Amino acid sequence: MSGLYWKPRPRLGDIVECCFPQQVGVPGPKNRPALVLQIEEANDDPSGSVLVVAYATSQNTSMVYPGEFVIEASEKTGLTKATKFDLVNHHRLPFDDVWFAPVPGKTPRYPRRGRLDLQDGAVKRKLQSAILEARSQLKGF
Repeated sequence: MSGLYWKPRPRLGDIVECCFPQQVGVPGPKNRPALVLQIEEANDDPSGSVLVVAYATSQNTSMVYPGEFVIEASEKTGLTKATKFDLVNHHRLPFDDVWFAPVPGKTPRYPRRGRLDLQDGAVKRKLQSAILEARSQLKGF
């Protein structure tokens, strides 16, 4: 399964609109936010990208498990509700129109919703803590 790559490449910390898979190799049933953790050049097209993205949900944000953190809705993040990111649940996906969709109502048409404010000390601490927790649960993270 391959589609057309989105350009330009996103940046680390971007929040993108993703068909996050519920099973490996199959796009999920709906678009949802996902956090960009890693960016690589695509093997089949040097101008294309492959991303490692973390799962996000606006459900049960009061229950935070190891490797998770919550970000409040804001214009900068492009989130409309408080959202929980799960760094343990991440996938490596081609940054193409099969796995990523343009954000509804935004122009130009592109999958980037917004980005984490890594200059904000509280956000930075939440992310660092979740990374350490995820690393303790997963090898190779």
